[in-house]
Amino acid sequence: MMKETHSACFLMKMITDRASCLFMQEMGDLGITPAQTRVLMYLDRRRGDAVSQRDLERHLCVSHTTVKGLLQRLEEKGWVRTAFDDSKDGRVKHVYLTGALEARHSAARENIRRLEEKVLFPLSREEKVQLNHMLSRVLDNLLEQ
Repeated sequence: MMKETHSACFLMKMITDRASCLFMQEMGDLGITPAQTRVLMYLDRRRGDAVSQRDLERHLCVSHTTVKGLLQRLEEKGWVRTAFDDSKDGRVKHVYLTGALEARHSAARENIRRLEEKVLFPLSREEKVQLNHMLSRVLDNLLEQ
């Protein structure tokens, strides 16, 4: 019996969906969703920069309402704070990580490491490096669109 083949985009979507399910299992004890994690990872990478809600909307490719909801839930958990503090334009709301997140940061990183280990288990070390390189190139291309 011949195995059905799928397009690369279909496969990436299926992998993403399954990885999201596994993510929720790994991160359930921390009470964080994949979307919230993307926000926190972006803020962590941009630590020291002024990050606005608009920056998050563009980075995540989601609506203002979606970002507002994500930030509201993260603020309720005490992991981020938002403030209108741009000296040039008081209408710009910025987002900051809080110290409360630091206590859970190492646990979250360990959970993500375990998840990545599960997802990439069948690949050799060299294949993992190649996959990471290829996916980074695809993402860079998409971000230029």
